[in-house]
Order: sequence, then C-alpha cells, then structure tokens
Amino acid sequence: MQLLGDGDVDRWALTFAEDAVFEQEAPPEKVFAGNAPPVRRGRAEIAAAARGAVAERAAAGRVRRYLIGMLTVRRLPDGALTTRYCAVLVQTPPGGRAALHLSTTGRDLLVRHGDRWLVRHRINSHDSEAGSHTGLGQQKEKPWPI
Repeated sequence: MQLLGDGDVDRWALTFAEDAVFEQEAPPEKVFAGNAPPVRRGRAEIAAAARGAVAERAAAGRVRRYLIGMLTVRRLPDGALTTRYCAVLVQTPPGGRAALHLSTTGRDLLVRHGDRWLVRHRINSHDSEAGSHTGLGQQKEKPWPI
C-alpha cells in the first residue's frame, strides 16, 4: 500500500495476479475516483482504476496514506493464504491538516507465484457502508470464491 500512497500504480499493480479480482463494498463516491466499478477484474482494470484515483488526488494536491494493522493470516489446504486486516486511510489537503478519510476491513486471497505472493482476490469493505460485512447491518462475510 506504500506504493499506492506514493503514486507508483504500476509497481502496486504488480502485486496482483493477472486474473485478480478487486471488490469494494463502498458508496459510489468512495470507489477509487468514484468512476470505477465496484468490482474490477484483471490486473489491467485494477491498475486503470487506481491510476484514475491517484491522478485525481495529485491534481487536487491531496496526500493519502494507508495505515494497516490487526492482520491475521491463514494457510489454506492448497497452500494459498487468506488475510484479514483493518486499514485507516488518512488524507491531507494542500497546506491543511491530516484527517481520517475512511476506515475499512480488507481480505485478500494470496497465491504463490515463483518466489512471491500475489493478490488473487481482494475484498475491501468500507466500515460506513450499509450491507458490508463490517458496516451498518453487519452481514456475514462472504466465503472466498475458490
């Protein structure tokens, strides 16, 4: 996430498998730049959405940082890993003070690719979104589509 916060979308996108899926349970105005679909399929589509968001923030002079914690990791029988973590996004406007942008819960399915781990599937649930497994109404987490 440091890569994304630094605006290095190309290197950040390489942390995803070619056929990765990125889902956001979020209000439309909070899905990256607000113009990306809530489900992106494939590294290229994931990168394109991120490029739009990074460009929008850069044009406005805003800095965003991703603070991640409370990580749990579990190994699946096939050797893949699942993760669950909480993330706080802090945003700073030009000349302004840092402020909480949003709070999320993330879940990743990681697969081995050579000597690296890649994200095969990411689900990012904004805590404020009704109907997300972490938001208002707190629905049960969806099982991994393996």
